[in-house]
Amino acid sequence: MIFLETERLLFRTHEAKDEADFVGMHTDAAVRRYVGGQPWPLEKAVDRFRNEYLGRPTETYGLWAAILNEEGRYIGCCGLRAAEGKAAHLGYYFARPYWRRGFASEACKAFIDAAFTRLGLTRLLADVEEGNVASEHILGKFGFKGVGREEIPVSGRVLLFYELSRSEWRDGVGCQQKA
Repeated sequence: MIFLETERLLFRTHEAKDEADFVGMHTDAAVRRYVGGQPWPLEKAVDRFRNEYLGRPTETYGLWAAILNEEGRYIGCCGLRAAEGKAAHLGYYFARPYWRRGFASEACKAFIDAAFTRLGLTRLLADVEEGNVASEHILGKFGFKGVGREEIPVSGRVLLFYELSRSEWRDGVGCQQKA
């Protein structure tokens, strides 16, 4: 199932042919650095793909496979996770070879637009591990505001929490930004 499409990306349900690229992405220490700190072991990545991603999502919420249109290749995933009220959490991962090429911004813009126009949500939430400057920059350019932080003593991680309201987005804080 195709959920949405941008100029360079297609967001669809994960398919069996995505497995190797998915596994490669999640076993890469650089990709996992800001989402738990450790790359997944090969067995965990394969198991997670087959049992939690393959054939999913099938409706609105979940992480959709991000496919590079020109190559038809899996380069990451992006999507929304339902939250209380008319809200959702924005999340994304991209394989390292596709960093710094604007794909994360393009994907975020598409999902922000879909959240507020297509789904009628009133706010979007996001969290970023402190130090993930690229993701902090992306959220800032689309108008997300910092609303809190949490230190996780066991891991030493610090999460920064962000929010964007539909009214702020509609009033031009985020909707005029380009990918």
